Amino acid sequence: MTLRARLLALLGVVLLAAFVLAGTAVTLGVRASAWAQAEQTVTRALAGVNLAGAGVDGQDTRLGVWYRRLSEEALGLHTQGTLILPDGRTYGTDSGSDAVDAAALRRARRDGQAVSGITRLLSTPGGTVLALDIPRADVDGLARRTAGIFAAVAAVTLLLATLGAWWLLGVGLRPVRVMARRAEDLHPAGVAGADLGARLPLPGPHDEVRSLAESLNRLLARLEDSVSRLRTEEARTRAFAADASHELRTPLAAIAGSLEVLERAGDDPDVRGRLHATLRRETRRATRLVEDLLTLTRLDAGAGLRLEVLEPWPLLLETTEAARHLAPHLTLEVQAAPDMRRARVTADRTRLEGAVWNLLRNAMTATPAGGSVNVTLDGDPTTVRIAVRNPARLPDEFRARMFDRFARGPDAPPGGVGLGLAIVQATARAHGGDVAVTQHPDDLEVSVTLPRASP
Repeated sequence: MTLRARLLALLGVVLLAAFVLAGTAVTLGVRASAWAQAEQTVTRALAGVNLAGAGVDGQDTRLGVWYRRLSEEALGLHTQGTLILPDGRTYGTDSGSDAVDAAALRRARRDGQAVSGITRLLSTPGGTVLALDIPRADVDGLARRTAGIFAAVAAVTLLLATLGAWWLLGVGLRPVRVMARRAEDLHPAGVAGADLGARLPLPGPHDEVRSLAESLNRLLARLEDSVSRLRTEEARTRAFAADASHELRTPLAAIAGSLEVLERAGDDPDVRGRLHATLRRETRRATRLVEDLLTLTRLDAGAGLRLEVLEPWPLLLETTEAARHLAPHLTLEVQAAPDMRRARVTADRTRLEGAVWNLLRNAMTATPAGGSVNVTLDGDPTTVRIAVRNPARLPDEFRARMFDRFARGPDAPPGGVGLGLAIVQATARAHGGDVAVTQHPDDLEVSVTLPRASP
């Protein structure tokens, strides 16, 4: 069954139950009211019969008057009556009469009146008892007619209510049907061919249907964003695989060529020495590339981080001191405000040290002899920023993609693979931070921002 049919069936059941309860209550109420009115009518009729013979002389004459008036009242009320004499003789109307209970007869003569079932008894001063039945057939007939009329009205009302509810449900559910058709149109060929930028129409009234449409539109927006990010990531993965294959092809080709030459070189020590040096160099290059690729994969997956609360200032001092021994031709300076030297972050020491080392290595490589590389530790109450600054200028188009994988600057020395800054960015984001690059008039500043550790 459709939702419209189920709602209509539920409404019909509720209305039918309501009509049955209301009809029963009305019928019982009408019957009780009619019964009470009939009792009053019978009581008044008996009083009238008694009064009719009160001023008549002679017992026999009074009995005749009572009997005639009793027969007239019974005939008019469509019921039956009885005249009961003191000696026990009984005279019934033409329609006959039910037997009167002896106990009720005694109560009537003692108290002046009594009730026996549907029979009302009234005693005269002389001991004669007038009995008249309540017109039960009329009361029951009125109750049946009332029930029939109510049933007919309820049937017509139920029919009209059903038709009206069917129309109203159709009007109310029309926006839902429109949204369903619109949702079907969104994916004619699956997700690949879906128009994820389309949105469902919003109904005019601010009701539950509009809330449903707004929720579905928000869901579509999130789905569009997720699919877009998946497509972007898929494109990046394909480019990454292609670039990795290209970068690995060079050292592998050199290794394969050197091995072939080594097989034909014989015992010439000079040739074999040069080939061994080439093999070691290209092997180190391939090994470094594979290690960098594994590092990026682990950082992207958020795995392998051994977090601890540490102070970046001692780590910067140690890393910079190690770099001075590798670049004696450069001046390396580390600066930080006194309060920043006690700043703490929650990070993986090895990963953070590797990121700082990559920044220093790139800066030292791009700095001419006699130049200086400045390392600065600053931040704000919620973040810590590590910045490395060196004399360099980069084109705007390269700065926009310098953190991409396998991105190499125009003056990059041979031997690098362009993964150092990508690892820096992945490290920062794995720790909840980010990277930035700022081009000053004569210097280039690359920074890593990390959140401070909780006190």
